[in-house]
Amino acid sequence: MKKTLLVTAMAAATAFPAVASDAISGGFWLNHAIYDDDLSEETYGDTNFEALILYIDKTDEETGWTFSSEMRYGKGAFTDPDNNNTGSHFGFHKAWIGKEFDSPLGKGHLKIGKSAVPFGWGTVNFWPGDELIGGYADQMDVGVKWTGNQGALTYDVAYFHVDDFGNSTETMDDGGHWGSTDTYQKGQTFVGNLAYEFSKGQTVGASYQNGRLRDLSDADDARPFDGNHDAAVVYYLGEFGPWGVKAQYATTYRDLRGVAESAGVLQEEIKNDRKAITLSYALDDFYFYVDYTNTESNTDGIEDVVGSADSFAPGMSYDYGPGWFYVEYVTNDGVIGQDGELQNADQDFWYFTMDYYF
Repeated sequence: MKKTLLVTAMAAATAFPAVASDAISGGFWLNHAIYDDDLSEETYGDTNFEALILYIDKTDEETGWTFSSEMRYGKGAFTDPDNNNTGSHFGFHKAWIGKEFDSPLGKGHLKIGKSAVPFGWGTVNFWPGDELIGGYADQMDVGVKWTGNQGALTYDVAYFHVDDFGNSTETMDDGGHWGSTDTYQKGQTFVGNLAYEFSKGQTVGASYQNGRLRDLSDADDARPFDGNHDAAVVYYLGEFGPWGVKAQYATTYRDLRGVAESAGVLQEEIKNDRKAITLSYALDDFYFYVDYTNTESNTDGIEDVVGSADSFAPGMSYDYGPGWFYVEYVTNDGVIGQDGELQNADQDFWYFTMDYYF
């Protein structure tokens, strides 16, 4: 399997003979995980989640149009073969074409393709994702996005036609929170974001998104848009010398009534509040951080059953030159499911990660 992945990556690279060599780069990462269970106690954990990453970036000097992509191969690609568009452990984390333009509000950048959804901010911790912000932080959707600047103000306006390519609901990194290929898919989503740097290193912002949910449970029908979703967040980003502080508060809503009922989707108006705080400290080549996330369920009939859950993820990274070493501990008493609802859990993990880029 590894040999097949390497050959595929080399073939992909040679398929672009006109691209300069400095526009092609790559990387590799793997992780050693120790879980709080009898198996890990017996084996001292598992080494897996390996991935080979291929980056291709190119700007056409004559027209100014830019292409940027990241393709991942291997289990560490963080994509579910049962719910992605490739049916295997590989896919595009991003793939967009863009260009800078002048507008009445100043210069801006247009991106067409799969790019980051401009909504709040994401946590530092990478394994296994954005914890209890799940589904509203590390989002990479397919559509059109405009990003502009006007002095200290940065703004984004975007329309994302679909969650991922095809009928995929697995966007990589923070997937698994927006249905499945057998239930429903996020689509036709409009997003707006404003961020204002009111002082050097001090930024406040707000984001909003609103869209529809497409029923995928019956391959023979028209797969109608039977549901909808919206979410809003306010956030703060601060830097104080080597110290960093981030905070945000979000409200989320999904109307799943009538969406893929036969496939077991929770027939409720899913409502919850999500909070996050990250504290960080940079010291030479070391970076220390603590992520805290919380979700509180406001769904009728469920709020008293699940209630509120917390997640803590203290960790550190070391920049050794061509890559980083990471050590991270994650503990939480809840998880976010495919329906966007909070579920009870009791999890403790250790993660030891290394990567290398070339």
